[in-house]
Amino acid sequence: IGADGERHRPVMVHRAIIGSLERAIAHLIDVHGGAFPPWLAPVQLAVLPVTWAEQDAAAALAQTAMEAGLRPEVHPAEAGTLGSRISSARLVPYQAVTGAREAAAGQVAVRLRDGSKLPPMPEAALLDGLAEQVRRRGTGLWPAAVPVPG
Repeated sequence: IGADGERHRPVMVHRAIIGSLERAIAHLIDVHGGAFPPWLAPVQLAVLPVTWAEQDAAAALAQTAMEAGLRPEVHPAEAGTLGSRISSARLVPYQAVTGAREAAAGQVAVRLRDGSKLPPMPEAALLDGLAEQVRRRGTGLWPAAVPVPG
């Protein structure tokens, strides 16, 4: 009933502080817990050199990954222990650990976000596999990962 004593159709004014795009992104973050599928993750590959001696090899791997169209990030040895750097990169789908043996052999040890590990492989094979996983736009990390015991 209006001020004039007559019945009027009620009007509701709706105000959204965030738009539909922001709500969709918030929903994605909530559903995935920040651990996006490889194709959607802001950082797809975390490169972790074990010591300063492997820093150049890690930077070269990151550069090659970037040239292959991936989004890598190097977590330098100065950023803390290897364990703390692995923990800080827990939402990144792939973590490439480069130690002295791997750097000398041109290989990389790969850890997946779910805690499983892949056998050491050549850097080119890793980047080809990552590019394929990203191209497929699936939600899986790697077809044949070996779970880590414990």
